[in-house]
Amino acid sequence: MTWIRSIGTYLPPWQHAGRRAAGLDEDGLTMAVAAGRAADPDATARRVVMVSRNFPLLEGGNGAVLLAGLSLGAGCPVSEVLGGGPAALDQILAAAPHTLVIAADSATTPGAAAVLTGAPGEGAELTEAGRRTRSLPLVARRDDGSRYEYLDPRLQREIGVRSTLAGLFPDGRLSVAAVAGTSAAQLDGRLETTGAIEDPTTSASGVIRLIADAIDARTSGLVIAVEQSTVGAAVLTAGDTPPRVARDEAPARELPAVRIDEGDGIPISLAAYARAFEPKLRWEAAIFEEIPGVDAMPQFPPRTRVGDAGQLATDYRLTPLPRTGTIYTHTTIRIPVPDLPSPYSIAVIQLDDSPVRVLLKLTGVSPGEATIGQAGSVVLRKIADRCGIPDYGYAFWPGRTLQGVQA
Repeated sequence: MTWIRSIGTYLPPWQHAGRRAAGLDEDGLTMAVAAGRAADPDATARRVVMVSRNFPLLEGGNGAVLLAGLSLGAGCPVSEVLGGGPAALDQILAAAPHTLVIAADSATTPGAAAVLTGAPGEGAELTEAGRRTRSLPLVARRDDGSRYEYLDPRLQREIGVRSTLAGLFPDGRLSVAAVAGTSAAQLDGRLETTGAIEDPTTSASGVIRLIADAIDARTSGLVIAVEQSTVGAAVLTAGDTPPRVARDEAPARELPAVRIDEGDGIPISLAAYARAFEPKLRWEAAIFEEIPGVDAMPQFPPRTRVGDAGQLATDYRLTPLPRTGTIYTHTTIRIPVPDLPSPYSIAVIQLDDSPVRVLLKLTGVSPGEATIGQAGSVVLRKIADRCGIPDYGYAFWPGRTLQGVQA
């Protein structure tokens, strides 16, 4: 069994054709960081598991960016698990206390959700109720990225869902609290689905989001996660103290129109990438001890300094920077740049409770919409794709409303 201490969810602030859509600077990793920070704002996790079918890097790994964005040390164990809703449920059920399990999707249902597990008796209890792995590849993706689809709703319902559930729960009528990956009406008739909450879309994060909904409603019962003909089930039991649920879910706005100019973009230098990784993604400033000629004010990005005597000062300590601030000044750039969406806005941000000002690209709003003095949050974003390698950094989201989320 697992005890759920807190849950965080994230949805991108955009929509297209009436459906949520990820921004051009978002992917599964940036959304995973947003949900993870919502669930674990104080960076207390001792292990991280990310579940997704949309990993930005299938080779090369995503763990270092994930840990840096979550403000967790590079020594924290991190696992990347390929899978959907049942896999996410499996990882939660197998997690030790103080594990952060994050599920992220960036394709058809963009968003992310995370669970931070706690000690026994801390939050809500989740107990394994059954697991059945079967093969019915109605949708398949090959190694070259091509997709095969065999869409047959009746086959999915009768063979993919009901046949699997009949093997899992042959006897009795169990009460269903939530079902992810199919509608409650598609479940075996022997299951009691009255009042069950549902998310029929197939995603990794949907099952965690439904657990959060059930916790908010103080509902107990079966939680069922379906992906094609694979089904996982667990029993959710509300504890004496409900878990904290933090939702980073801004109202959806229409995705702004942009253009990407043809031509050669900025190539990647992996040597430069490696040198800049920690200073760029750790969101920490350097503070030097008192040395003549070296300013004691926090320096971002962290870098060496030269004192009055010409000596190189390399001895500094790192301090976390605030992730909220206000726009000091800004401008919008409309000249097209190869490989980069345009127009786009950049701003100098005065960080809260800090003398540090930083230059960041704006996100979450249409170009030219921000105003001087507008408050907001610093968030992880994909700033460019260089030779097919995602390059991550931070951006500023003006007017971001946090629903129980610490930035």
